[in-house]
Amino acid sequence: MPVGKATGAPRGDTRPVYEIGYHLVPTLAEEQLASEVAKIRSTLGNAEIIKDEAPRKINFAYMIERAGAGRREKYTEGYFGFIKFATDKENIPAVEQALRAERSVLRHLLVETMRDEAAPARRAVFSSDRLEGETIKKPAAPLEEAKGGEVSEEELDKSIDAIVL
Repeated sequence: MPVGKATGAPRGDTRPVYEIGYHLVPTLAEEQLASEVAKIRSTLGNAEIIKDEAPRKINFAYMIERAGAGRREKYTEGYFGFIKFATDKENIPAVEQALRAERSVLRHLLVETMRDEAAPARRAVFSSDRLEGETIKKPAAPLEEAKGGEVSEEELDKSIDAIVL
């Protein structure tokens, strides 16, 4: 399922916006992913889907364990996806309960967020009056330390003074 946008909400929609990030168990076949995402989306009821991303397989930073079928299940990988949606606050407890009950959902996180996408980071532009119009050039001679030679304290003091002043 590609990243998509759902039908637009009315301009004055003041419902809070939430985002669910979820991990699905890695034992699901690729063909089952779409139906599992459809189950998660159905728990949202009549929520406006703002953005979503199809689950993709990732390696976890640490092993996740949970009790299941009379033994501990251990996972080091799984499918990660997210859904950003707008709904009334009263619907959130039901969504949380449905996600906890779903066996294919290994973990989930539901947070309140903002409707607008964050503006892309602007590239920093640095300027300096000191070097204006000049090209920074590579030093012609290798540094003294690279030669492996010893530097006297006097020469070191002169070099520091030249840099500082």
